[in-house]
Amino acid sequence: MNKKHFAKALIAITFFTIFTTAIAASCHHDNDKADGQANNKGHIILYTDDFMTGVSWKEEIEAVSGMEVHVFDFGKAKGRSKQAVDYFRANNHLQHFRPKAVFFQIGCDGKPDADSNYENILFDHPTGEVCTLTGKMARNKRIAVSKKDHDIAVNNFAGALYFMIRTQRILHRDARAFILPPVKSGLAANTAACRQLEQLANMFCIPFLQSNKELKDYAFLWNGGRPDFGKMLIIGDSYCEQRRWINSLEQIAKVEVVNLGVTSASMRDHFEDRVSYPYSKNPVKTDCNGNRNTLGCQILKLHRMLSGKNLLAGEQSLQGWKPDIILVEGGGNDFADKPAVEAQYGQHIQNDIRTSFAGALSYLTKDLHATFPNAKIFIVVSAGLYYGHTDNPFEYMEKARQQRKAAKMLGYPTIDWDKDGRLSFIYNNSAGTGNGTKAKPYRYNQPTDETIDLLHPNDYGALFLAESAVHWITKHHNVKK
Repeated sequence: MNKKHFAKALIAITFFTIFTTAIAASCHHDNDKADGQANNKGHIILYTDDFMTGVSWKEEIEAVSGMEVHVFDFGKAKGRSKQAVDYFRANNHLQHFRPKAVFFQIGCDGKPDADSNYENILFDHPTGEVCTLTGKMARNKRIAVSKKDHDIAVNNFAGALYFMIRTQRILHRDARAFILPPVKSGLAANTAACRQLEQLANMFCIPFLQSNKELKDYAFLWNGGRPDFGKMLIIGDSYCEQRRWINSLEQIAKVEVVNLGVTSASMRDHFEDRVSYPYSKNPVKTDCNGNRNTLGCQILKLHRMLSGKNLLAGEQSLQGWKPDIILVEGGGNDFADKPAVEAQYGQHIQNDIRTSFAGALSYLTKDLHATFPNAKIFIVVSAGLYYGHTDNPFEYMEKARQQRKAAKMLGYPTIDWDKDGRLSFIYNNSAGTGNGTKAKPYRYNQPTDETIDLLHPNDYGALFLAESAVHWITKHHNVKK
């Protein structure tokens, strides 16, 4: 890493830390008048290390959002404390409004990091002990725990963005964060630096915009309008049964939801032999024996409800009901397919072998399409909600890739929760609830800023999942405005 790149990265630490200390309280406690003025104007902040590159994006963002974009070039601060303070004093109107979105742009000198092993830069290895349950079911897992702030190197994209995004979450909690490519608007984001930043965007769980055209996919954030999705059917696991992200979805979009999700449901069958291990027409989280709590079971339940017969307490007849959109969510309770299984995806699709992602999704989508031929079907890629909550913390990457591969083979679009719906473990390690040893493990079931238990989203975290769903549905489906 050359000195110039190091200086730019160090700037992020210096001025963001000072900025947090100096004005965090005033940003969180603006008076009602200031809040009202900010909301009426509609503001967006764009942090960049090259002013002209940032300005090229400012024009595009303002044209799409209709909001005022404020460009701040931290490349001029030179990383010294006094200059950083003076910089913010000259732009102290920052504390008088709350932005709708914050864009980060770093690496405009075009030079990639020499070391892009970002997992080692951000996380402690070996991983720490975490207790996942209590009582008789208590057991420990090993997870990847983020390093302490003073141990994170800043002479790279990962360290710089770590502090920038963390500060943004403190100062502007309700603002949506994005990473822009370090190129002028309209140019292809295909440099080595762009690829590294895209990798980090995935780790930090915020969108990386490949081009200015993608700004329109987030119109619902800018203009406050609610896209009309009509009627929606959802099958899935505990993320759906707990319903928090669906509640947020109903606030963001106009939609009538029938939700059949069941906690602990797997996307794949556990056994290929469905005679010995049949589906259940009434799947419940307390019975996961054999194939009795898979998404295939929710298909049987759907048909039972469509018939209007043998309805259980609390169920509604779906006779004559037809969805406009169908979401197939799951995978969080499945392991990644082994390489040998993935190599046979084509055969699994052809032969109805439902013990792989490809075979299971083939069965599910065939049945749903035959039942509702006019509905648009989306595959919701497993969120891998926390970056590392198991002894194999990066397995979610494999699951997400495999689900996307299977969806592509079947010709269905995806909602990529793994890219912009996932909640980052980087900012929420369990320090304070233990020390990561077997004698005193981190407590897995403690709530964090975004989750109820380090795995399932709370109302704030669920908003990320809902916005991701709206983004991808809008991108791939013609919806009424």
